Amino acid sequence: MGEGRDALGNLKEIKLKTLKFIYNTSYQFCYYVCRPRPKRVTFATMRNAKLVDNLKQLYDTFEENGDYELKAFCFHYDRSWKSRLLFFWYSLMSVYYVATSHLFIIDDYFFPLYSLKKHRKNVVIQTWHAIGTLKKFGLSLPNAQKSVIKPHTNYDWVVVNTEADRQAYADAFDIENSHILPLGQPMLDTVSKSSINLPPNHKKKLLYSPTYRSNDSKKVLTAVNDMIKATASLKEDWEIYISIHPYVNMKSNLPKLPKNVHLFQDPALVKKIMPKVDVFITDYSSLLLNFSYFERPILLFTPDYQDYSQEQGFYVDYFNYLHAPSFKQTSSLMTFINEDLSHVDLDYVRQLKQKNFPNQDGHNSDRVYNFLTSINRYGEQRL
Repeated sequence: MGEGRDALGNLKEIKLKTLKFIYNTSYQFCYYVCRPRPKRVTFATMRNAKLVDNLKQLYDTFEENGDYELKAFCFHYDRSWKSRLLFFWYSLMSVYYVATSHLFIIDDYFFPLYSLKKHRKNVVIQTWHAIGTLKKFGLSLPNAQKSVIKPHTNYDWVVVNTEADRQAYADAFDIENSHILPLGQPMLDTVSKSSINLPPNHKKKLLYSPTYRSNDSKKVLTAVNDMIKATASLKEDWEIYISIHPYVNMKSNLPKLPKNVHLFQDPALVKKIMPKVDVFITDYSSLLLNFSYFERPILLFTPDYQDYSQEQGFYVDYFNYLHAPSFKQTSSLMTFINEDLSHVDLDYVRQLKQKNFPNQDGHNSDRVYNFLTSINRYGEQRL
């Protein structure tokens, strides 16, 4: 048994070393033959089929304010077999864009980038897709630094939401504190322009968003099924929206949904419906911090907290930091919504908003744009 695991480990190491060689060789060829273009700015993601959130907001700001050659590189990797096969081809395409761009802006894990011996004229900016520092990510995760290809390398600058986020991102991305920019996340500009108040006599809406589990989509889908069944016990007429993480393979069979249940896998849609939602339910998703802006109830459904905290870990004392009502069973969660939701004290939500929305002027994207256009061809800020 042990010999089998060793053999698989050796095969994986050989595969990663081969990919690293292929990606880096392709990158060096493109760099010296095609050369970086001083005006090319590429926005790249492997979590969505289109630009959303930070990347979309920044793309629009560059388009409105500057004379740049803008490129969008998008691929939705969902861990299906088709997606795995396409991943190699799209990774090869992406290193061309790294090699030929002055600014290469990403919003998540970007595997081919970590294989490269990057040149200074290709400046990489990480605009992480989530705000705040709740659950651990990046190099803060157990065993993350033991990989043949060390993740979260080659970042020149990292955009974060608040000053309080800097140390966690420095640990997660192994980058100097001075290269972490607490300018505010561009995607929050849209949130800051939204109304806090819901219209009178509106139809009530509930949003449930379970967080992503690496290599464990079944656990997510089990939680979704349990939640769908439980919502049948709600006394009032609710519209139920369930947002699934982009990396979860949704090919698994799900039961036929009731008419009032809407299941989707679109980060742009979840942000679009947030202003219209009465209550947000999650386990560990940082979307709860985005939702705090609206000063409406946030509830936690965390039946696997002990396991998750050991496998993933948190930067904060999770329950004490949030002070949100938490539940281990869907039955007690539904009882709370039926009987107690209407008179819950929302001070805990307002405190989260105060911590995570230091800038509510709608100009985060402008601040990031002004900084990025102030750096020279080697990624250094012009004095």
